[in-house]
Amino acid sequence: MIAPLLCLVAAILPPSIDDWKRIAEDKAELPLLNVAREYGLLESDAATYENGAKKFKVAVHRVRDITGAMALEQSLQGPEKKIFRHQNFVFETLEGTAPRGAMDAFFFPTLKVDRSAPPMIVGYLPRKGRVQGSERLLLGPESLRAFEPRIPVAAAGFDFAAEVQIARYGNAVLAVFHYPNHAIARQQFAAIEKIPNSAISRSGPVVALVLPAEASQPVNPEAAQALAGQIQFKADIVMDKAPDKPEPNPGEFLIGVFSLSAILVGMCLVLGLVFALFRAYGRHWSGKKPDDEMTSLGI
Repeated sequence: MIAPLLCLVAAILPPSIDDWKRIAEDKAELPLLNVAREYGLLESDAATYENGAKKFKVAVHRVRDITGAMALEQSLQGPEKKIFRHQNFVFETLEGTAPRGAMDAFFFPTLKVDRSAPPMIVGYLPRKGRVQGSERLLLGPESLRAFEPRIPVAAAGFDFAAEVQIARYGNAVLAVFHYPNHAIARQQFAAIEKIPNSAISRSGPVVALVLPAEASQPVNPEAAQALAGQIQFKADIVMDKAPDKPEPNPGEFLIGVFSLSAILVGMCLVLGLVFALFRAYGRHWSGKKPDDEMTSLGI
């Protein structure tokens, strides 16, 4: 069993959140610091806030990106734990109840958050039969050894940018491996299928492995294959493109035409009036002798 370790404390939490005032500084504790660092932990902070007779204590962990934050969030799940995430910041409510409304309005907008897309592998886990809170996202050897040591590090293939998502389903543990391409998945499939007392399947760059929840129990081949068979590769294409142009509105077009016409008529009237005033001044009020009228000759 790994004893809780303290991580470095940094000033993330503000002196006040709306009407809540920070009254005490605390230490943010993480039970698996090496795993948190593998997920990309950058800094942590903890504090106690008070608003009249109300009080709550919260810890926050800033992670490098959303993928690491989701992995850290899952690793902290447990009975009676209050964990929530805002982009790449993971929060633990340690005492009382955090005022989510005040935090959404006065604290979260001040954070410089990561805007990257969340990992697709989380969506591969079937909902039916999944034990809530058993999900663990594994991003390297430390998290693999901490949460599912029966899978060899070499078989997982983290050197090939693999992501592994595990969860418990009754008496079985499902592990989903996502690789960058089909070739790497075929290569690692050969290594993963050597794991004893397991069932395995592959769909494109995704490999599914089923292990018994307890190492001493034999795997049920039929149930394991049924569970692994639910994992099917879903190709998602994400493209950056310009926003779609809105459909033209004839009514707005006509209003724009009439508005422009009115502006042009108004400008003509104003300029004509100004010209007329200058002309009248030149003829009647300036004191100058008017020019001879022009005579047209028809030859």
